[in-house]
Amino acid sequence: MVETAKPGGVRKLRGIYNPFFKNEGIGKIIHDYTEIEFETVMSASELERVIEGADILIANNRSYDEDIARVLLEKGQSLKWIQFSTAGIERAIKFGLPKGVPVCCAAGIKGRTVAEHTMALLLALYRQFRAMEAARERREWARHELNHMTKTIEGETLLLIGFGHIGQEIARKAKAFDMHVITITRAGGVGPTVDEAYTRDKLHEVLPRADAVVLATATDSSSIRMIGAKELSLMKPTAVLLNMGRGELVDEAALIDVLRSKRIHAAALDVTEIEPLPPESPLWDFKNVLISPHISGTGKDGYARFKEIFHENFRRFQSGEPLRYLIDWENE
Repeated sequence: MVETAKPGGVRKLRGIYNPFFKNEGIGKIIHDYTEIEFETVMSASELERVIEGADILIANNRSYDEDIARVLLEKGQSLKWIQFSTAGIERAIKFGLPKGVPVCCAAGIKGRTVAEHTMALLLALYRQFRAMEAARERREWARHELNHMTKTIEGETLLLIGFGHIGQEIARKAKAFDMHVITITRAGGVGPTVDEAYTRDKLHEVLPRADAVVLATATDSSSIRMIGAKELSLMKPTAVLLNMGRGELVDEAALIDVLRSKRIHAAALDVTEIEPLPPESPLWDFKNVLISPHISGTGKDGYARFKEIFHENFRRFQSGEPLRYLIDWENE
C-alpha cells in the first residue's frame, strides 16, 4: 500500500475531489473507497485549505481554471497522482499542472454517449425535426413542405475529424446507418468502420466530398480554428457541420458568415467558442442551426466507466505499476 507511516501506525491515503457539478454521479467514488479519506472542494480557496499532505486529486477539466492551477502549482507538488474524471485535459494543460506528478485522463468515458448525441443531431438536421416542431406549434400538417425538405443519411459521406474513443464510436454508429466514413487524423488512423483515412494535410482535398463534417478532435496549437473561412468555402452548399469537440475548433465568425450567405446547408453545435453562448450571438437566430448546451456526454451515468478506470489505476498506484491513460502533458 502507498501510505505514509506515522507514530502509532499507518495513516489512510488522503484524497481531494473537485467536481464540475456539486452532485455529479462520479462523486460516488468518495464513498466507495474507504481506503481513502476524501474531501470535496468546489473552489480554489477550498482546495488551498486541504491540499497540504494530500496524496490523490480527482479533477475535472471543465472546472480547472487559473485559480485551481495557481494552488496546485504552488502547493500541489506533494501529490502522488492526479486522476481526471474527463477524457480531455486541455484546460489543465493550458493553465498549468504541477511538474513531476503523474496525470491521468479518463479516456473513453463518454465516447458512446457523445456518439449517440452526434447521430441524434445529424438525424435531426436531415429529418427536419426543427421544421417539424415549428409546424406542430402552428398546428399545421406540413406533409408537402417537409416531404421536399427531408433527406436520408444512408449512403451519405461522413467526414470525421478525429478518431479517438469518441470518433471511433461515431464511426461505428454511422456505419450502422450505412454511411460512407472518411477520417482525418494526424496519423491517418484507420479502423474496421472506416472506408477511407487521411492525414490532416489532406483536409482541403477531402472536404468538398463530405455531406456531413463532424469535429471530434481535441484542441491544441495545431487544431485551433482548423475549420475557418477557407475550409467552410470548400464544403458543399448542401453539407452540414457538427462540432462535438471544442468550440475553439471552428472560427465562429466565419461560420456565422457562411450561414448568413447560405453557403452551407446547416450546422449543429454542442460546443461554442464562448460558453455559455451569449444571448446576443447570431447563432441563436438561424433556423438551420441546432444548439445543445455542451450536454452530449450526459444521459447515462458515467460513474460505472469512471470507477472501472479509477479502480484499475488505484490498484496500479498501490502496487507501483505504471498508471493507465497517463498523459505526457509536458510534451503536449
